[in-house]
This record gives sequence, C-alpha cells and structure tokens, in this order.
Amino acid sequence: MNRITHPPAAALTRPDLGAMTSRLALAAGLVVLAMFATFVVTGIGQDPLQYMHAPADYVAILLKNPPVLRMAIGMDNLFIMLYSAMFLALGTTLWCGSRSSSLLLAALALLAASGLLDLIENMHFLTMIATALQGLEISLTQIELQVWESLIKFHLSYLGLFLLGFALPHETRMERALCFALRWVQLPVGLLIYLTPPAVALPLVLTRFTFFFLALLAIWAIYQPRRAGSDAPV
Repeated sequence: MNRITHPPAAALTRPDLGAMTSRLALAAGLVVLAMFATFVVTGIGQDPLQYMHAPADYVAILLKNPPVLRMAIGMDNLFIMLYSAMFLALGTTLWCGSRSSSLLLAALALLAASGLLDLIENMHFLTMIATALQGLEISLTQIELQVWESLIKFHLSYLGLFLLGFALPHETRMERALCFALRWVQLPVGLLIYLTPPAVALPLVLTRFTFFFLALLAIWAIYQPRRAGSDAPV
C-alpha cells in the first residue's frame, strides 16, 4: 500500500507576504477613506481631541455626537490593526533583501511604537467619552496628557516613515516616488502642522491625510502579485 506524503507546512513565502502586504495596504486605505468621509459628512472625528481646549470645550466635542465619535474611533482601531499588520508583513518581506537591515528594523520599531500609542490614545478617548456621558469631570491635566501623547505618537511615526524611505527598494518609478514622499514630503509637512497658525495647519493636515492615502495605494500597487509577463518596471 503506497503511503501518501505531504510536504511539511511552511511559513508564508515572500510572494505570499507581498500579496498580504498589498491587501492590507488596500484595506487600510479604504478605512482611511471611510474615516475621512465620515468626518466630511458629520463633522465628527477624533482629530479635534488631539489639540488643547479648555475642559468645557473639550467635553462639548466629546458630547457633540458620542455614537458617531465612537464609530469613528472604532474605524481608527481597525485602521491601526491593518497598518500594523501591513508593516509587519512588509518588514518580513523586505528583511533579507533590504539595503539596510538596521534602518528597516529601526523604522519598524518606531512604527510599532506609534501603533501602540495610537491604540492607547483611542482607548483614552473612549474612556473620556464615558466619563463625559456620566457628567464626571475631565481635568485640564487629562487633556494635556492626551495632547502630549498624540504629539509623541505622530512624531514617532514621522521618524519611522522617514527611515522607511531609506530602507525600501527604489527600482521602479513608483518605488522611487514612494521613497521620495516618505523622506521629503511627510516629514516636513508633519512637523509644520504643529509649528504654524491654524489657518496654515489645516491645509497641512489635509496634505498629511492625502499622503497617507496615496502611500497606502502605492504599497498596494507595488506589492500586489504580478501576473506572468507583467514584470516590466512601473
């Protein structure tokens, strides 16, 4: 009687991880678009909570529409999980062939820390919504700590993405465009948001959103599986 053997289970191959990276990037991009659409339609989102306000004004933002705000935070939680998984898959895909493993490792560590702070930030927002709904006090110290944490989160992500721009391959036009944007677009835009008057900062925030969305689409396009005969540089 012939014995049927099966190949041992193996870890995901690099092409498999590339496809996973692509799908996660597309999913994350769609969630970003949904969050932006929610904000445009309802005027509700967590972004205003990342800036200093007097306690009474901060509570008013929390209580403007708690169900929609919770939904926005829930979408952001999904976004955090998608982009964290995407960076993990991307890093694993690139590890062996990276031009600089140390830069890649540093970038991934900073982005992982940013993802953790992003999740902590959202949990604090949910806690403050519940506090405000019960009529309990939200102190100026709580607001200051929340804004401080948001600033740290964003600046860690700016540095992580900047370093990632030097670790990613840059063989095709799209890869070179992505690396350029990671190095010389998102970093200065992100830094200037917190150094300029509100009238200037708002367009910069929209520029940051556009960068995140287009960068995710670029990663989706770069790492999606190639069909036979479609290996020409893009």
